[in-house]
Amino acid sequence: MSNMDEALLKAFPLLAASASGQQPPAADFGTRYLVGRHGVSREVTLPWIRACQLIAPSSLTLPYGVVPDAVEFRCGPIPGAVVREFVADAKDAFPLEIAGVFLWNEANDSWRYARREATTASGSHIEYEEVRAGDGEHIVVDVHSHGMHTAFFSAEDDADDAGAMKVSLVLGNLDQERPTSKMRLCMAGLVRPAYLNGDGRLGVTA
Repeated sequence: MSNMDEALLKAFPLLAASASGQQPPAADFGTRYLVGRHGVSREVTLPWIRACQLIAPSSLTLPYGVVPDAVEFRCGPIPGAVVREFVADAKDAFPLEIAGVFLWNEANDSWRYARREATTASGSHIEYEEVRAGDGEHIVVDVHSHGMHTAFFSAEDDADDAGAMKVSLVLGNLDQERPTSKMRLCMAGLVRPAYLNGDGRLGVTA
């Protein structure tokens, strides 16, 4: 095996799934591939999430264990105050768009909202300076507003989210008592509709 092959396998390990269905946890954060009964699955493990998805189905049944698709959020619930802080900023800036992030601190399972400093902003577009995460913090939710427009993911949003690992949230109709919203999980090609439970916990739809 060449040095390049060894480096590649170290960066992206490949594992045959155990017939017992119990796979050893990933040794580190990052991406690995699991060969299972139904094909090849990609597993991404980050401090705040573990996501596993079948990416290369096999036309034959392979002699390995089953690798179930899974999305496991490891971060605690997002406090309502964090969400309300963004909504208040978005309404104050109306009809201009604003952008921000919800950061999770793995050391104490706490959350905070940080507004991105806009360099240019209109009712349909925004450019900004990125927020710096502190020690132990991870940008989990990327959030922006759509002013008076309804919440949806634009082609520009799709381009921004391509290859990203985050939750994306859009709030629209900020002129109404109940703004509209859209949320999705983006995991480097895996895109799933997402939501916030009543207790602030993140989830994805099947």
